Amino acid sequence: MKKTIVILLVLLSAMLFTLEVSKMHANTIELKRLEFVTTEGVVVYRDYFETGANLSDLEIPDAPKKDGYIFVGWSIEIPEEMPNHHVRIFAQYMQSQVVVYERIG
Repeated sequence: MKKTIVILLVLLSAMLFTLEVSKMHANTIELKRLEFVTTEGVVVYRDYFETGANLSDLEIPDAPKKDGYIFVGWSIEIPEEMPNHHVRIFAQYMQSQVVVYERIG
């Protein structure tokens, strides 16, 4: 029984030592947020990327609908690589107007 306890204590000590060494050599990864947002602040798409991540294959979300307006695009182009800051891209709209001409005579 004593032999089993000693073996378990040695294994536990080895595991704790390995954990502490792993903590010292671990790298922190800071993720930055990329969002596509409507003018009302509704998030259409959100994801997190590491700085420098390749964004060239990122799919642009579908155009959000807004009554009485026509979607004309996003406020900026998606960068090729994720910058070292959060990015928020806003939907841009143009008010749609219907003009009715009446012919006289």
